[in-house]
Amino acid sequence: MVILFNKALRSPWEGKASIYAYIRDQGEHVGDSLPDDEEYWSDSPIRWVAGGMDGAFGHHAGAGTMPDEVRELVHLLAKHSRKPKNSTRKELYARLVTAEVGGMMDAILDEVRKHPGIQPGAVFDEARWFVEHAAHRNVVKFGIALLGLFQNEQAKELLLTLGRHEEFTLYAAVAIRNGMEDSNDVLFELAKHVHGWGKIHLVERLEPNNKEIRDWLLRHGCQNSIMNEYLACICARNGGLQEALSSDRVDSELYDGASTIIEALLYGGPAEDIDDYEHAPQVLSDYVRISREMCLTVKHLSVMLNIRDFLAQDEEKWEGRMSAGWTEQLRTGINDACQLIIGDSKWKSLIMDAVSSNDSLNHHYGVACAEKLGMDIWENLYGQLATSPLQDSHYLQLMKSNDPARIQKLVHFATGHLPLEQIATGPGDEMGLGKEYEAHRSLDTILQSLDQFEGIGKELILTGLNSPVIRNRNMAIKALEGWNVTSWGDQLVKAVIHLSEIEPDDSVKEGLQQLREEKGL
Repeated sequence: MVILFNKALRSPWEGKASIYAYIRDQGEHVGDSLPDDEEYWSDSPIRWVAGGMDGAFGHHAGAGTMPDEVRELVHLLAKHSRKPKNSTRKELYARLVTAEVGGMMDAILDEVRKHPGIQPGAVFDEARWFVEHAAHRNVVKFGIALLGLFQNEQAKELLLTLGRHEEFTLYAAVAIRNGMEDSNDVLFELAKHVHGWGKIHLVERLEPNNKEIRDWLLRHGCQNSIMNEYLACICARNGGLQEALSSDRVDSELYDGASTIIEALLYGGPAEDIDDYEHAPQVLSDYVRISREMCLTVKHLSVMLNIRDFLAQDEEKWEGRMSAGWTEQLRTGINDACQLIIGDSKWKSLIMDAVSSNDSLNHHYGVACAEKLGMDIWENLYGQLATSPLQDSHYLQLMKSNDPARIQKLVHFATGHLPLEQIATGPGDEMGLGKEYEAHRSLDTILQSLDQFEGIGKELILTGLNSPVIRNRNMAIKALEGWNVTSWGDQLVKAVIHLSEIEPDDSVKEGLQQLREEKGL
């Protein structure tokens, strides 16, 4: 009884590492992990990248309100601010640990602003205590957000330290912007230290009020580890890309940065793209003009090929563009200049060098350029599998072949090199995310195209049907849908019938029933 009683008295943060201290001790090179990772993600089938949950929901979902929970949290905060006690701190802290803080932070702050019982000085002190001592991320986020209600210059070091971790950058950015007189300079300094969702939040909030910031936006602002597309149009506009590229000459750093921005604008995606950018015609024209001398790498060539493909899009799209600054003469002129650069004889050897490169980014651009130029690199990629048999990106490219002999060769390799017995542990409800599912993802990449190659890869399909990863089973079913049942063999027929009886996922089970009906099983 004494042991249980003492456990109940313990504070939720007792004996656990302070998140602030954990990040501070990493210095300039802050990783993605946090001390509360195992506890925080214990009931979740997936783990988001640092800042990913707040970033994705903030960009792609409406804000929640949760009024009852908001009122309860603010009531506790007000109570604690009037008479600070460890018991009320513990109660508030414990509630915050499991609260959906990100989705209701705006509502919490609104409630704090208008609550008559709030004692501002005590709230500031408590917020700072949470930020410095909390061992749980939700509590830290809550503390940072509260600091944003005050002039918080005295907490600058705390906010900058925590802001270097992508999980907290958004909260630190808002607090800095609301609470510091030199907030834009502080945000700019912080932006140089983050590379994912945190960088997205900071660049979105940066005011381009001086040349140093504008130059940085064009050279380094767009590149991030999530999607460059989120920031491309912001960097182009706020950095002044049109003016920068209108010069006769530009430095290599600006050219590389412009390449990144233009590449992302052409890809499009979750944010504004090339058709939203009002200066696109002039920027593409100037970029191609400059590229006659500066297009030197396969990344630059890849951008040039993307511009070519953009210019060749169907006429329906171009009808709309003609009222947005484009002319047929400009379109033709840019295309002709692109074709001259693309046709240079130097590219073949540079592309083959990139395809063989150990640098993943250079390799990526080499493969992309080879594919767009119709270069056959199948054997080169196949040869690289020997050292990386779980490289699903290689399988993806190799499975694009329409040569059955090549697909048979690849399937033979995969059958001998993928750990099929470790994959075929029986049906489950796994999503197949994380490093431990590398082999499952490689198998999946092969299975999704086997419907086009009847009779090839039976053992791989059988493995897919017995995988705990739902997508593996779906892709195995897809492959069999494309085959005549006479090509299956008894083993696959029995496996499909058996799986349809034990399949734990309703959607997969429905697919199996449809497959049996279509094939007369």
